[in-house]
Amino acid sequence: MIKKESRQFHISVEGINCEKMYFEHLAKLINSSGRNTYNLKVAPRKMSPMEYAKRNAYKPTEKRKGNKKIPYIHVQDIEDYYSDDQRTKFYTMIDEIRTAGDKFGIIYELGYSNYAFELWMLLHVADMNYAVQDRYSYLAPVNRWFHRNYTSIDEFKSHEEFQDILDEFVTLDSIRLAISRAEKIVQKNGEDRKTKETYKGFTFFRDNPDISVHKVIQMIFEVCEVK
Repeated sequence: MIKKESRQFHISVEGINCEKMYFEHLAKLINSSGRNTYNLKVAPRKMSPMEYAKRNAYKPTEKRKGNKKIPYIHVQDIEDYYSDDQRTKFYTMIDEIRTAGDKFGIIYELGYSNYAFELWMLLHVADMNYAVQDRYSYLAPVNRWFHRNYTSIDEFKSHEEFQDILDEFVTLDSIRLAISRAEKIVQKNGEDRKTKETYKGFTFFRDNPDISVHKVIQMIFEVCEVK
């Protein structure tokens, strides 16, 4: 059997467990699927965009079709746009992305979710096109759609539990469904004339639900030529 070439993505994440585990699981799915032209190589790290860039900018960046460099990816939540502290935290992260670009010549793509990564996970199994009060409000739909009985979101995010969720519910086909559902959320936000914010070239809606994680996943599919 001929070994497939790999395409490496440099990925920094905000969370301790979930985002890192998700992209590692995604690589396993793609590489064992037989539906890909190229294997996916990832080593996600919990780091800020600037910290990640400092440690990895010396490494060569692979290219995709059209001779374009594969961008770095950063995955982060907007925990609450209307909280001054959380909004400043989000803007600071974008500042770092732009500074990394200026200093190291790195292009970053941002995969964000408003309020939390739980939104992206739930899109694998359900339409989540309605607003929630806060990030903790995802507990009820998590229990419903993943057939669990957690008493807190922290249980869902524990390493063992989250791996079980990935193994049971996250497949290439369910990821395709999540991408489609995410696209509908963004489309509906525009149709509902929700307030759109643009900061240093990144555009997002102030109110939940809003998401762009699907865009970086779709890019990975395209680069690895996943059918």
